[in-house]
Amino acid sequence: MKKNYLIITLFIISFNLTFSQNERISALGNTTIALRDFDLDLNLYDFGKNVAFLFEDQKFDVLKIRPGISSTKGDYRRFFDYESSSIYSLNFDGIKILKDGVFRGYVVYEVELRKNVNRSLKRYPYTGIPFFIADTTVGNFLYNGPKVGFQYSFEFMKNLLMGIELNYQIVNGLKDVYSRAKSLYRNIDGNLSLAYKLSDAFSIGGKISQLDNKESIEAKSEDLFDAEIFNYRGDTYSFRRRSQSIDQTYREKATAYSIQTTFTPINDLNIGLKSDYSLSNLKTQYPYGMLKEYEEGHSVFENLSFAIKAHYLPFNNLQIGFESEYEDNNSWSRISELALMIWKWNLKNFKIGSGYSYRFKNLPLISVSEFVIGKIISDSSKYIDNKYVSHNRTYYLIKTGLELEISKQIFLRGGYQRGKFGFDPVRGGKNVELNKISGGVGLYSFKSFELDFVIEYTFQKNEIGNSNKYINSQMNLRLFNY
Repeated sequence: MKKNYLIITLFIISFNLTFSQNERISALGNTTIALRDFDLDLNLYDFGKNVAFLFEDQKFDVLKIRPGISSTKGDYRRFFDYESSSIYSLNFDGIKILKDGVFRGYVVYEVELRKNVNRSLKRYPYTGIPFFIADTTVGNFLYNGPKVGFQYSFEFMKNLLMGIELNYQIVNGLKDVYSRAKSLYRNIDGNLSLAYKLSDAFSIGGKISQLDNKESIEAKSEDLFDAEIFNYRGDTYSFRRRSQSIDQTYREKATAYSIQTTFTPINDLNIGLKSDYSLSNLKTQYPYGMLKEYEEGHSVFENLSFAIKAHYLPFNNLQIGFESEYEDNNSWSRISELALMIWKWNLKNFKIGSGYSYRFKNLPLISVSEFVIGKIISDSSKYIDNKYVSHNRTYYLIKTGLELEISKQIFLRGGYQRGKFGFDPVRGGKNVELNKISGGVGLYSFKSFELDFVIEYTFQKNEIGNSNKYINSQMNLRLFNY
């Protein structure tokens, strides 16, 4: 779970540049609508993210070892962004079938180096929060830390499943130049899920999630001189503070609710429906005088989404898919002492897509393609900056992929994505073009192990010629006898 529910929405909307949880899917152009894959089953776990249904989804033991490297570089960025970044990660993910349930445990360690961060001391300065802290220098930030978590699913009563999930993450950050800022990210989130399997043709479930996130920033100047820090309220206005030691804390608490259902109204037609609602409160605090923590600002995020997905198999070698989703995100921020509203933001996203996957009869080849079209509506009122912006822009995404079976143990894959976005809500660009090329290989020994590898190259450009380049590579080694 991301540190902010709005961040989740924005990154989902924005070009899907990160890895999916399946290297085969990524290598095939991240085609998720109609591709036949173990991680894309239309059930409450894969589609609805309901942990209770892990009991039905997973039937064998497996250990996944997943190292990954990714890099970002370019000049399509905002004022407080970094010039480039490199991320190195190692993930161990194990599933064990127990006598009375299914247990999944995972641990991830990630190192991220951000080069030439422009002044910002906050890890994510653009998340819909107008309160952030900056100094006067450009420098590198090194972030590193683990994330651990588990899922447990069991049959509470006949056909009634229960699931529990808990995650803990801690990330340390250090700026390598004045003001030698240190940051500490701590995130705890979890959920309780229920699922009822009425029959093989109908299941329904729901879950409640809680998140508690804290980011603490401490800035100390070298040689005991005063550090000069700017507390921003919006894009333009800030107040300056000088001290040998300066602290700032961002504390977020959120609650989310979700309901999901999957059913088969007729043979060969599977349909999934889900709805999510979350409410997040984030407070910006810093020490002041005799007060331990003084609340500078208060931000609220409210998010609502609906989604439908369907799979239809007219023939054994052909699957047709349909997907549609609507998201409505509202947020506001105010200066707590004055109860003064300084920013309101509403972001709506609607998308609809369709696709197919086809296995040729006379060739050892699978072809998959999909097309998505959508619209982003954004209304931003930054009262403190006297800045009012509205956008109503469409976007589209075309994805295609091929998988060639060299033998029963060797598979070659390739994919391509092409998209154009009238408005990018993350970086504010217009008419942003996206091109992504992906390739991969699968090496399988079905009794003992499977190995998948993927590499992706993405080129992103806005209408005035600013561009970013992304290179990602990841391997997934799955061991079945451990």
